[in-house]
Amino acid sequence: MAIAEFMQLERPRPRDIEELFQADLWELGMAADALKRKLHGDTATFISNMVFNYTNICVVECTFCAFYRRRDDPDAYVYEPMAAVKKVLEVDAIYGIRQVLVQGGIFPEIGIEYFEELFAEIKRRAPHIAIHALSPLEVDYLSRRERMSYREVLDRLRSAGMDSMPGGGGEILVDRVRREIAPKKIRTDVWLRVMEEAHRLGIPTSATMMYGHVETVSERAEHIYRVLELQERTGGFMAFIAWNFEPGRSELSGRVPYPHTSVSLLRAVAVARLVFRDKIPNIQAGWLTNGVETAQLALHFGANDFGGTLYDERVIPATGMKMPILRRKDIANMLASLGFRPAERDNWYRIVRLY
Repeated sequence: MAIAEFMQLERPRPRDIEELFQADLWELGMAADALKRKLHGDTATFISNMVFNYTNICVVECTFCAFYRRRDDPDAYVYEPMAAVKKVLEVDAIYGIRQVLVQGGIFPEIGIEYFEELFAEIKRRAPHIAIHALSPLEVDYLSRRERMSYREVLDRLRSAGMDSMPGGGGEILVDRVRREIAPKKIRTDVWLRVMEEAHRLGIPTSATMMYGHVETVSERAEHIYRVLELQERTGGFMAFIAWNFEPGRSELSGRVPYPHTSVSLLRAVAVARLVFRDKIPNIQAGWLTNGVETAQLALHFGANDFGGTLYDERVIPATGMKMPILRRKDIANMLASLGFRPAERDNWYRIVRLY
């Protein structure tokens, strides 16, 4: 199917999206860039934020994850809530942040009160910092641990200060893939159900896709279709972020020893833009696993948002990759050098400063 034909479809099917993935890369990029510019002009956004990984102890033990530890491992850690708040305030004092992304492992000793204390204290001490926290996996765990519904868990977290949810644990929303790479993780319908419940409560979220491991192109298309279906019902996804599986020191590296090239990210970004259009208006460039240079290219393949500065992120460095330290001025200068109008945004993708 030609790209022009695809754009005439009112509601693409999974096989239509699969065909789009196989289109000529440059034609795909030009079409996605044209649509992005129609929606966002020459503005490229970013946010100054940090990632806070409150524990690396995790009983889910995904094969693609090099970050998790078992409780007795010598480098296992858990932050107490007040120590966590101190860490957030330290990073804010150095860099000035608008958002903290809070995620960690599934550790049975951590209950909902931990997050209520953590979120409430961050809001009390630093009300300017938005809390973008916990994945559907963590919400499902808390629901089972506390014997509460998803709605009750989410309502308590929101009342404590949680502003939005990231799309962690999405990986590929096809159960065949999930059984292979994360057999202990929640299934596709659970991930989608938690997200839908969050949207119904007015909690906006992100959607993610981790590609480049055991999935097929058809399964990538199915993943994007499932996200589109939910977005058409709720409108709750603020952004879509694709990222590359980084083998590094993970168990899955024995089967998938090399990461996909930058071309895979460019295809994923362009396809996401052409499928989601203005239904999910913000597509991130995904610099974390593919690098800054590829992210710059992604901004010409349909992405309108560079993402965050991601201070203190620990999951990807656990694979052995080194992360650059990006400050506001670094990102703004880079975006300007590419011909974009740099704009700092807040947690809700509202522009708060033009450079």
